[in-house]
Amino acid sequence: MPGSANERIDVLCVDEVEGTAAVLRRDTERFGVTAVTSIRKGVAELDGRVDCVVAGYDLPDGTGLDLLRAVRRRAPDLPFILFTDAGSEDIASDAISAGVTDYLRRTDEEDPFPVLANRIRTAVERYRAKRDHAERRAELRRRERRLDAVFEDPKMLVGVLSPDGRLRKANGTAMEFVDADHADLVGQPFHETPWWTDDHRADVREWVERAATGEYVEYEAHHGHVEGERRSVSGTVRPVTNDAGEVVSLIASARDITERRDHERRLRRRNERLNEVASLVSHDLRSPLNVASGHLAMARDDGDGHLDEVAHALERMGDLVGDLLTLVHEGERVSEVETVDLRAAVEDCWRNVSTTEPAPRIDADRAIRADPDQLRHLLENLLGNALRHGGPDVTVTVGDLDDGFYVADDGQGIPEPEREAVFESGYSTATEGTGVGLAIVRSIADAHGWSVTVTESETGGTRFEIRGVECEAPAPRTT
Repeated sequence: MPGSANERIDVLCVDEVEGTAAVLRRDTERFGVTAVTSIRKGVAELDGRVDCVVAGYDLPDGTGLDLLRAVRRRAPDLPFILFTDAGSEDIASDAISAGVTDYLRRTDEEDPFPVLANRIRTAVERYRAKRDHAERRAELRRRERRLDAVFEDPKMLVGVLSPDGRLRKANGTAMEFVDADHADLVGQPFHETPWWTDDHRADVREWVERAATGEYVEYEAHHGHVEGERRSVSGTVRPVTNDAGEVVSLIASARDITERRDHERRLRRRNERLNEVASLVSHDLRSPLNVASGHLAMARDDGDGHLDEVAHALERMGDLVGDLLTLVHEGERVSEVETVDLRAAVEDCWRNVSTTEPAPRIDADRAIRADPDQLRHLLENLLGNALRHGGPDVTVTVGDLDDGFYVADDGQGIPEPEREAVFESGYSTATEGTGVGLAIVRSIADAHGWSVTVTESETGGTRFEIRGVECEAPAPRTT
């Protein structure tokens, strides 16, 4: 293996004295020797494999110290042994300052090979050990970076748990969901952390217990969020085992699927509206069409007296088609949310609803955040509903709520058992209504994130309350 004591050592000898290379070549199994006689040639050999440089002091184009400095510029840690007859203290001191690995003098009294071979072997083993250690640390850092890249996935919430379900670590994406410090959450039971709402804590404890037995647990749930909203997530709690198959930790991970769930809800609402349209087309449009066809046939036989009835039936069909198109397209999404003066919006809508009935009483003094076009459709349908069902002398009132507004009348009211049904397409008790208007109202409210309910007004009539609306003071009115 690399770095072992038995690995062959490639030595570069730079010396005019041929004996240095000769003594090392005695052990051809241990040493591979390349011999050159100058600094220039020695530096050129550094491009090949060299484990150790052994150099004399006196060289044709400089000294061993000159070579040492050149080697250190190219390979700062490469073993370098100065093997020379010159033995002054100054040379030894300069060599150490220049970063020599070892300094060895030739002697005539003893064979220098065993000492030199041992010094080379020791220097190279240390060099290889240091190199291997650096390579292992570099590989470890690469693995840690790869793991960090996986752990810090910006699209995934990831947490590492102990087998008993306590949090060890959470990634940055998960921490963005909660208003807490990471250090304060470490060590807490996972089901007690602020990611979970109270209605999920018992389920989370069960998922962790199942994963701790080796089960791969999949779930869908809601997470709390720093912005005060609940986010839909799809996740897993999976076990991590050692070689013996024992669970040593748990990985909890989840992906935010809020947008996907919102899209699915929009599709469901759109499909419901399309089904409502299909139902209305097949039933409600058929009646005025049959009326128009019957009167047209009689008109052909009896004269033109029936044409008014035909026109009336066709007009009703036009109203139905308009409402059906509104039901399909409005409320699908909110395009442009603006600050809208509620009083001014009601006054504008009333002109489109009636020109003969008394104007509504407006107790609203706020502005709201809404899509102006959709708000207009919502108000026109509520105001028109009050006129159709309240009678000719009905009084309509529009007023503020803490988190929205209401539209009330003093008409006959709606019996409590029927109040939820009024939002279904096709429901109507008036002969002139299409039964689609209140379905449009609910669709637009849903698209804004509002709620709409119906109750009894103070005068015994009907009161529609729209809540969850972002309200603010209106701009000063000019007089």
